Amino acid sequence: MIKINLLPKEEIKAVPDIKREVSIVFLFYILLILVGAYLFININGKISTLKKELQSAQIELAKYKDIQKKLTDLKKQKEIIEQKIKVVSVLEKERKKAIEVLNALTANFLVNKMWFEELTLEGNQLSVKGIALGNETVAEFMERLKKIPYFQVVELIKTEKKKIAELNLTKFTLKCNIRIIGEKV
Repeated sequence: MIKINLLPKEEIKAVPDIKREVSIVFLFYILLILVGAYLFININGKISTLKKELQSAQIELAKYKDIQKKLTDLKKQKEIIEQKIKVVSVLEKERKKAIEVLNALTANFLVNKMWFEELTLEGNQLSVKGIALGNETVAEFMERLKKIPYFQVVELIKTEKKKIAELNLTKFTLKCNIRIIGEKV
């Protein structure tokens, strides 16, 4: 028996080799699975490495938090100490001012003619209350104070007569501004 093919040559299609195509598809899927497994393992490895780095960074951060807390406490202590130093320097300056004022007052004090009852130094304002033999003694004391550079604007606030032990004396109150030499005005 003779077989004749009546179909044109172009339309004849070769029957594909199904075994071969199935093998290629199967190998392609295996390749995809292997690539996916490789990527999965690789990414999981990176994740675990990053987790370890994160844990070590958190431990180190905890150490630095303790150090930062200590540093903050030290800064607070430093500020407190600086404030104390400022207070001490102001007190030292005021102490020196009081000593200089008292030295200047005693240097110009009229011995056996007057005495002080009260001296008050508030800031740069000095108030002197005392008793003198008379108005002339008070005036002479004021003139002496005006000549000293420490005392500025010496003012007589009040005088009044007072009898003490059968003597007629003058009670007085003076006010003046103090300027310490070398102090900024």
